[in-house]
Amino acid sequence: MTAARLLFVLVAAGLGARLALAQAPVLEPAPPGIEAAELSRRAAESFAGQRTYLEAVLSVREPDGGTPVEIRFRAWQERSSGRSFLRVLTPAGQSGTGLLRLPPNVWRYAPLTASVEIVEPARLGEPWLGSDFTLADLLGPPAALGTEPARLLGVDPASGTDGVERAFVLELRPGGSPAEGRVIAWIGTEHGTPLRCDRRDADDALVSSLRFDEVRDVEGRAVPHRWTLTRPGAPQRESRIELHEIRFDPVFDDAIFTTWQLLQRGGTPAAAAAPDARLGAPGGSPP
Repeated sequence: MTAARLLFVLVAAGLGARLALAQAPVLEPAPPGIEAAELSRRAAESFAGQRTYLEAVLSVREPDGGTPVEIRFRAWQERSSGRSFLRVLTPAGQSGTGLLRLPPNVWRYAPLTASVEIVEPARLGEPWLGSDFTLADLLGPPAALGTEPARLLGVDPASGTDGVERAFVLELRPGGSPAEGRVIAWIGTEHGTPLRCDRRDADDALVSSLRFDEVRDVEGRAVPHRWTLTRPGAPQRESRIELHEIRFDPVFDDAIFTTWQLLQRGGTPAAAAAPDARLGAPGGSPP
């Protein structure tokens, strides 16, 4: 390596280190009596009750500014059992795709081939339908909130999109092992609403950053209705979930969480006008 090249590498490394330090938040000590597990649980309740129904649109925005592909889906989740059901409604090429989680198993139904496969646990962390969201993000509270060991790191006095909102900063360990990396989560001090979750690998390199905004009141909960996921290798590409509807603790039938329901074709996907109305069956792909 030439002397000029070596000098360039050393300068670049020093600049990168300074930038990393500049971007790292300076945390204040957390007030006494604040429990990390309780903060994580409250943050998860921004997305999930004992039973949860939601309808959302997943889109991917590319740097070229083209029209994003939109995937509309509905999901049913039950916290106590870990059961989940997800049905894709549009676009036509994916309509009817189903995901059923009956712990410890996850099944995927592909209507175009009328095939069912078991999704191996390792694949729950893979990108879903061309986005950067994973199956694990869609079948339960995102970013391991409320489900994994948590440690309180302190208080960030200037977090959030406005740069002024105060937030508790948690460290979550998916799988409980350093080899699985960690999630750093910012939880607003006022409402306990998640603001941001950064996923880091075993070497502590940033893998993805998930930001939450468009917070609205739903049944007394401050619920982020827009989730935007980016990766450092492609910062201009955004995977986004926008909630069109979310209900906490609705009444729906246990038959939703069955392989019979997974294989259904035709029928009308569940929707109800009144908040206390019973949600019907998910239906399937168009006849």
